[in-house]
Amino acid sequence: MSDRLIRHLKNIRLWIFTVTGGILFAAFDRCGYMLKQYGSIWAVSENPLHRTIFHRILCVLPFYLAGMLLAVLFMDFLRGRFGRRGSIRNIRWELFCRWRYWGAVMWGVYFVSFLPAFLGGFPGIFAADAPNQVGWTFSGWLTAHHPLVHTGLLCGIFTVVRNLGGSDNLAAAVYSLLQMAVMAGIFTAISRFLRKEHAPVWLQIGTVVYLCLFPFHGMMAVYTTKDTVFAGIFVLCVIRIYRMCTRPENWLNGLVRIVGAVLLFVLLFLFRNNGMHTLLLCAPFLLFFLKKYRKTLTAIFLCVLLAYIFYNGPLLKILHAEPGNSREAYSIVMQTLGRTYVSGGKITEEEWQVIRPVMDEETLAQYTPNLSDPIKNQFHTDAFNEEKGAFLKAWLQIGWRNKKTYIDAFLNTTAAFWYPDTEEEYLDFVCFNIQKDDPNYPHVEMRPISQAFYRYYTAIGSEAAFRKIPVIRQLLSMGLYFWLMVAAALYVIYRKEYMRLLWMLPFWTYMGTSLLGPAALIRYSYPVMLGAPIFLYFCVKRKRTGA
Repeated sequence: MSDRLIRHLKNIRLWIFTVTGGILFAAFDRCGYMLKQYGSIWAVSENPLHRTIFHRILCVLPFYLAGMLLAVLFMDFLRGRFGRRGSIRNIRWELFCRWRYWGAVMWGVYFVSFLPAFLGGFPGIFAADAPNQVGWTFSGWLTAHHPLVHTGLLCGIFTVVRNLGGSDNLAAAVYSLLQMAVMAGIFTAISRFLRKEHAPVWLQIGTVVYLCLFPFHGMMAVYTTKDTVFAGIFVLCVIRIYRMCTRPENWLNGLVRIVGAVLLFVLLFLFRNNGMHTLLLCAPFLLFFLKKYRKTLTAIFLCVLLAYIFYNGPLLKILHAEPGNSREAYSIVMQTLGRTYVSGGKITEEEWQVIRPVMDEETLAQYTPNLSDPIKNQFHTDAFNEEKGAFLKAWLQIGWRNKKTYIDAFLNTTAAFWYPDTEEEYLDFVCFNIQKDDPNYPHVEMRPISQAFYRYYTAIGSEAAFRKIPVIRQLLSMGLYFWLMVAAALYVIYRKEYMRLLWMLPFWTYMGTSLLGPAALIRYSYPVMLGAPIFLYFCVKRKRTGA
């Protein structure tokens, strides 16, 4: 055993964080298992060794303590190799990166990596919200329920292609190719960031392999949902915040870079509403830690806030667009009340008088553990807004009496985000052709060019066949990337590098808003999956590098 390893093992701080992380991940694992098997973390077994959730956590704790210890030691090993150069592989990679056409080549590599998904699912995954975005708008109803920029892009492409005599399949293919081109550019920007920061060559090459071969990247690239481009913009915002924190003298000075930050942050909320909430939760911490640049940061966030107010006020009126429904923010309220009702929890008559105008018994009876849509679609927002204070007071009173039920409701709705072994995770490799008799709606049908790629992505997406393969099951799970995010935060705290938490903050604020959403879906967690190489870099970065 080397002297360095012995010194590591004598470090009390190492053991404190090993125990902390071990307990945390053991709790994630056993809570997820209990939800998967019994639908509740409070189920009681007759076996005294794992009678309650706490006994079950203790049973697996040694395994997670060992895993956490090895993970910390492995991260220390990777950090120790951060600045090492000189191998033939490293020299060849650095020479390739200096090539003047490096950017164009990388863009081409990433674009080509999307082609299997495009050929296997031609003209792309036209599903989720896209059919309604086009159908509603062409029917004369413009709503900000979905991002207007994304709706406008979709409708613009369909309008042009239809006017030129093209089919809806061709319009969907044009959109897919355009999105593939944009995402290839964003992937190239991620690689360029790692190159300019002099990240380890193994991380730079590993990132290229990960971005090219991880199947959900290709599927998301051809998925006609706002979440794809949003994820790319989100990672670019993380990179910008990192640069603002590490080199504020460069990135918080000069009109061009300040305007660039404003435009990037505005794009974030233009493609998803919770993009603004993500930024607002980050703002106080940035203002506190970057005191010297507080005026500049205040100006940036003020401009973004004014743009947000204009978008949700005057712009909607100018476009005659209906505002989005605020019920999207109350999924946890709906789920907790729904579970309380169907499980027979106590709700007094006085509380029912407040709840019924918003959600009656018939609505609450539609409770589905992992999805709030059945209740959400019957939620009366106007009635809620009229008595919001009284409603939330009743909700809290009911929750105080039904604490375990509320906890179960929240965990069931969010489990796929944080439990790698969930079976609720999927990304359907299909096209939705709804309202077939309505010419205003898009009628897109999947017509694979390559049957081999079609079978592969159908197995990965719609059938989730990877769930049957150990290890692969975890690698393709969004829960693993949440665990990686948690482990990264614990590691930098262990290293006393608290400023790095600020670099990682957007991941946490985004996931915090996502946990309040209607369901845990891959497309919602995709920003964390796409950003995995970035927060891995945040962990192994040993010193200030680059410019």
